[in-house]
Amino acid sequence: MIHRFNIEAFPLSRETEAALEGLRAEREFSKVKLAILFGGLPRAVKHYADNPSPRVIIVEDPSGIDQLLKNLEQMAEVVEPGRKVIVIGSINDVQVYRRLVSQGVAEYLVGPVSTQEIVEAVVEAIRDPSQKEQGRLISFIGARGGVGSTTVACNTAWTLADIAKDETILVDLDLNFGTAALSLNLDPKQSAGDALLDTERLDHTLVERFLMEHDEHLNVISTQGTLKELYRPSSEGVERLIDITRQMASTVVVDLPRQWTDWTTNLMVLSDEVVITAAPDLSNLRDAKMLVDWMRSRRGEQANVRLVLNKVDAAKKTQLSVKDFQESLRLVPVGVLPFEPQVFGQLSNNGQVFGEGARSHKAAATFRQLATTLGARQSTAARATAASGGENSLLGWLKKKPKKQAS
Repeated sequence: MIHRFNIEAFPLSRETEAALEGLRAEREFSKVKLAILFGGLPRAVKHYADNPSPRVIIVEDPSGIDQLLKNLEQMAEVVEPGRKVIVIGSINDVQVYRRLVSQGVAEYLVGPVSTQEIVEAVVEAIRDPSQKEQGRLISFIGARGGVGSTTVACNTAWTLADIAKDETILVDLDLNFGTAALSLNLDPKQSAGDALLDTERLDHTLVERFLMEHDEHLNVISTQGTLKELYRPSSEGVERLIDITRQMASTVVVDLPRQWTDWTTNLMVLSDEVVITAAPDLSNLRDAKMLVDWMRSRRGEQANVRLVLNKVDAAKKTQLSVKDFQESLRLVPVGVLPFEPQVFGQLSNNGQVFGEGARSHKAAATFRQLATTLGARQSTAARATAASGGENSLLGWLKKKPKKQAS
């Protein structure tokens, strides 16, 4: 889940400061506004005497338990009720932990701390047990135009839904020329771009109107093809649309247009997985490498970026090999699809994916493997069928009356 709130942290040691700085590189914290103010708990007390407090406050204080509680009581006088306070201390004692938590502290960590420990503490502190967890976001983009990224996205979305037997939504964000609906034999009455014309109106009810049911588990938002509007969606609007769909489905598959804009790049960073489709030639290798390098620069070496090679053997004598891509991108392709225009073309004309019209074809097995790599797991119901043959007041102790929150 991508979090959106403010964190203010008050470290005392350079080690803690470095661990806090590491939050900026965490994907789920990419929308969090983080301020690091050196000086520990005493500085926090002084700071909040004159400033509104954010949703999450992290303070470091190596004092003994009695002094630590006194310092926290002083901060309670200047901080609004309901804030989540995480304390980093030096006393490794379960009784101290229980005492602090009983007083309303969200979490107590013993230093030195790692970035991952801080991440886990913050996530647990702000967790709402009543809120449904967001679905996974998987984005597909072509290294170049015409490489078949939409075909890969549609087949993968269908396969993910078929394996998991759970809600999956495919969103085609090529707002004028998108062909996801065409590829799945659907007839949208409105373009996906229309939902983004007035983002203030975007809610679950409106998004429901744009959903087209392909089958029991797969719904689609796409376009019938239109040039009536020159769509220029905002990054915030697109993100809101995707956020809503992620609350409605366990998996959201996004077919991104090959446009380098703020909203396409933003979605790539926010995605749990990014799948790049490329044809085996030099220009595709160059552009795929640019995309992979860009993702790694934003998400680190462990960025969940995948490669699918499509139209392999269309030009056997001149094409680059799988090994060429693997060595240049430092990625093993998760799927290699042959150039078979007759089969692909017939399915496209019929508005079918391989799982519907050519289930025994080797490409269908490739899409099943790709879906599994992307995290698809057979549902409990499906396994059973196969077997049978078919806000707590954590800081209620904070005493000062509420004042205007920091933006």
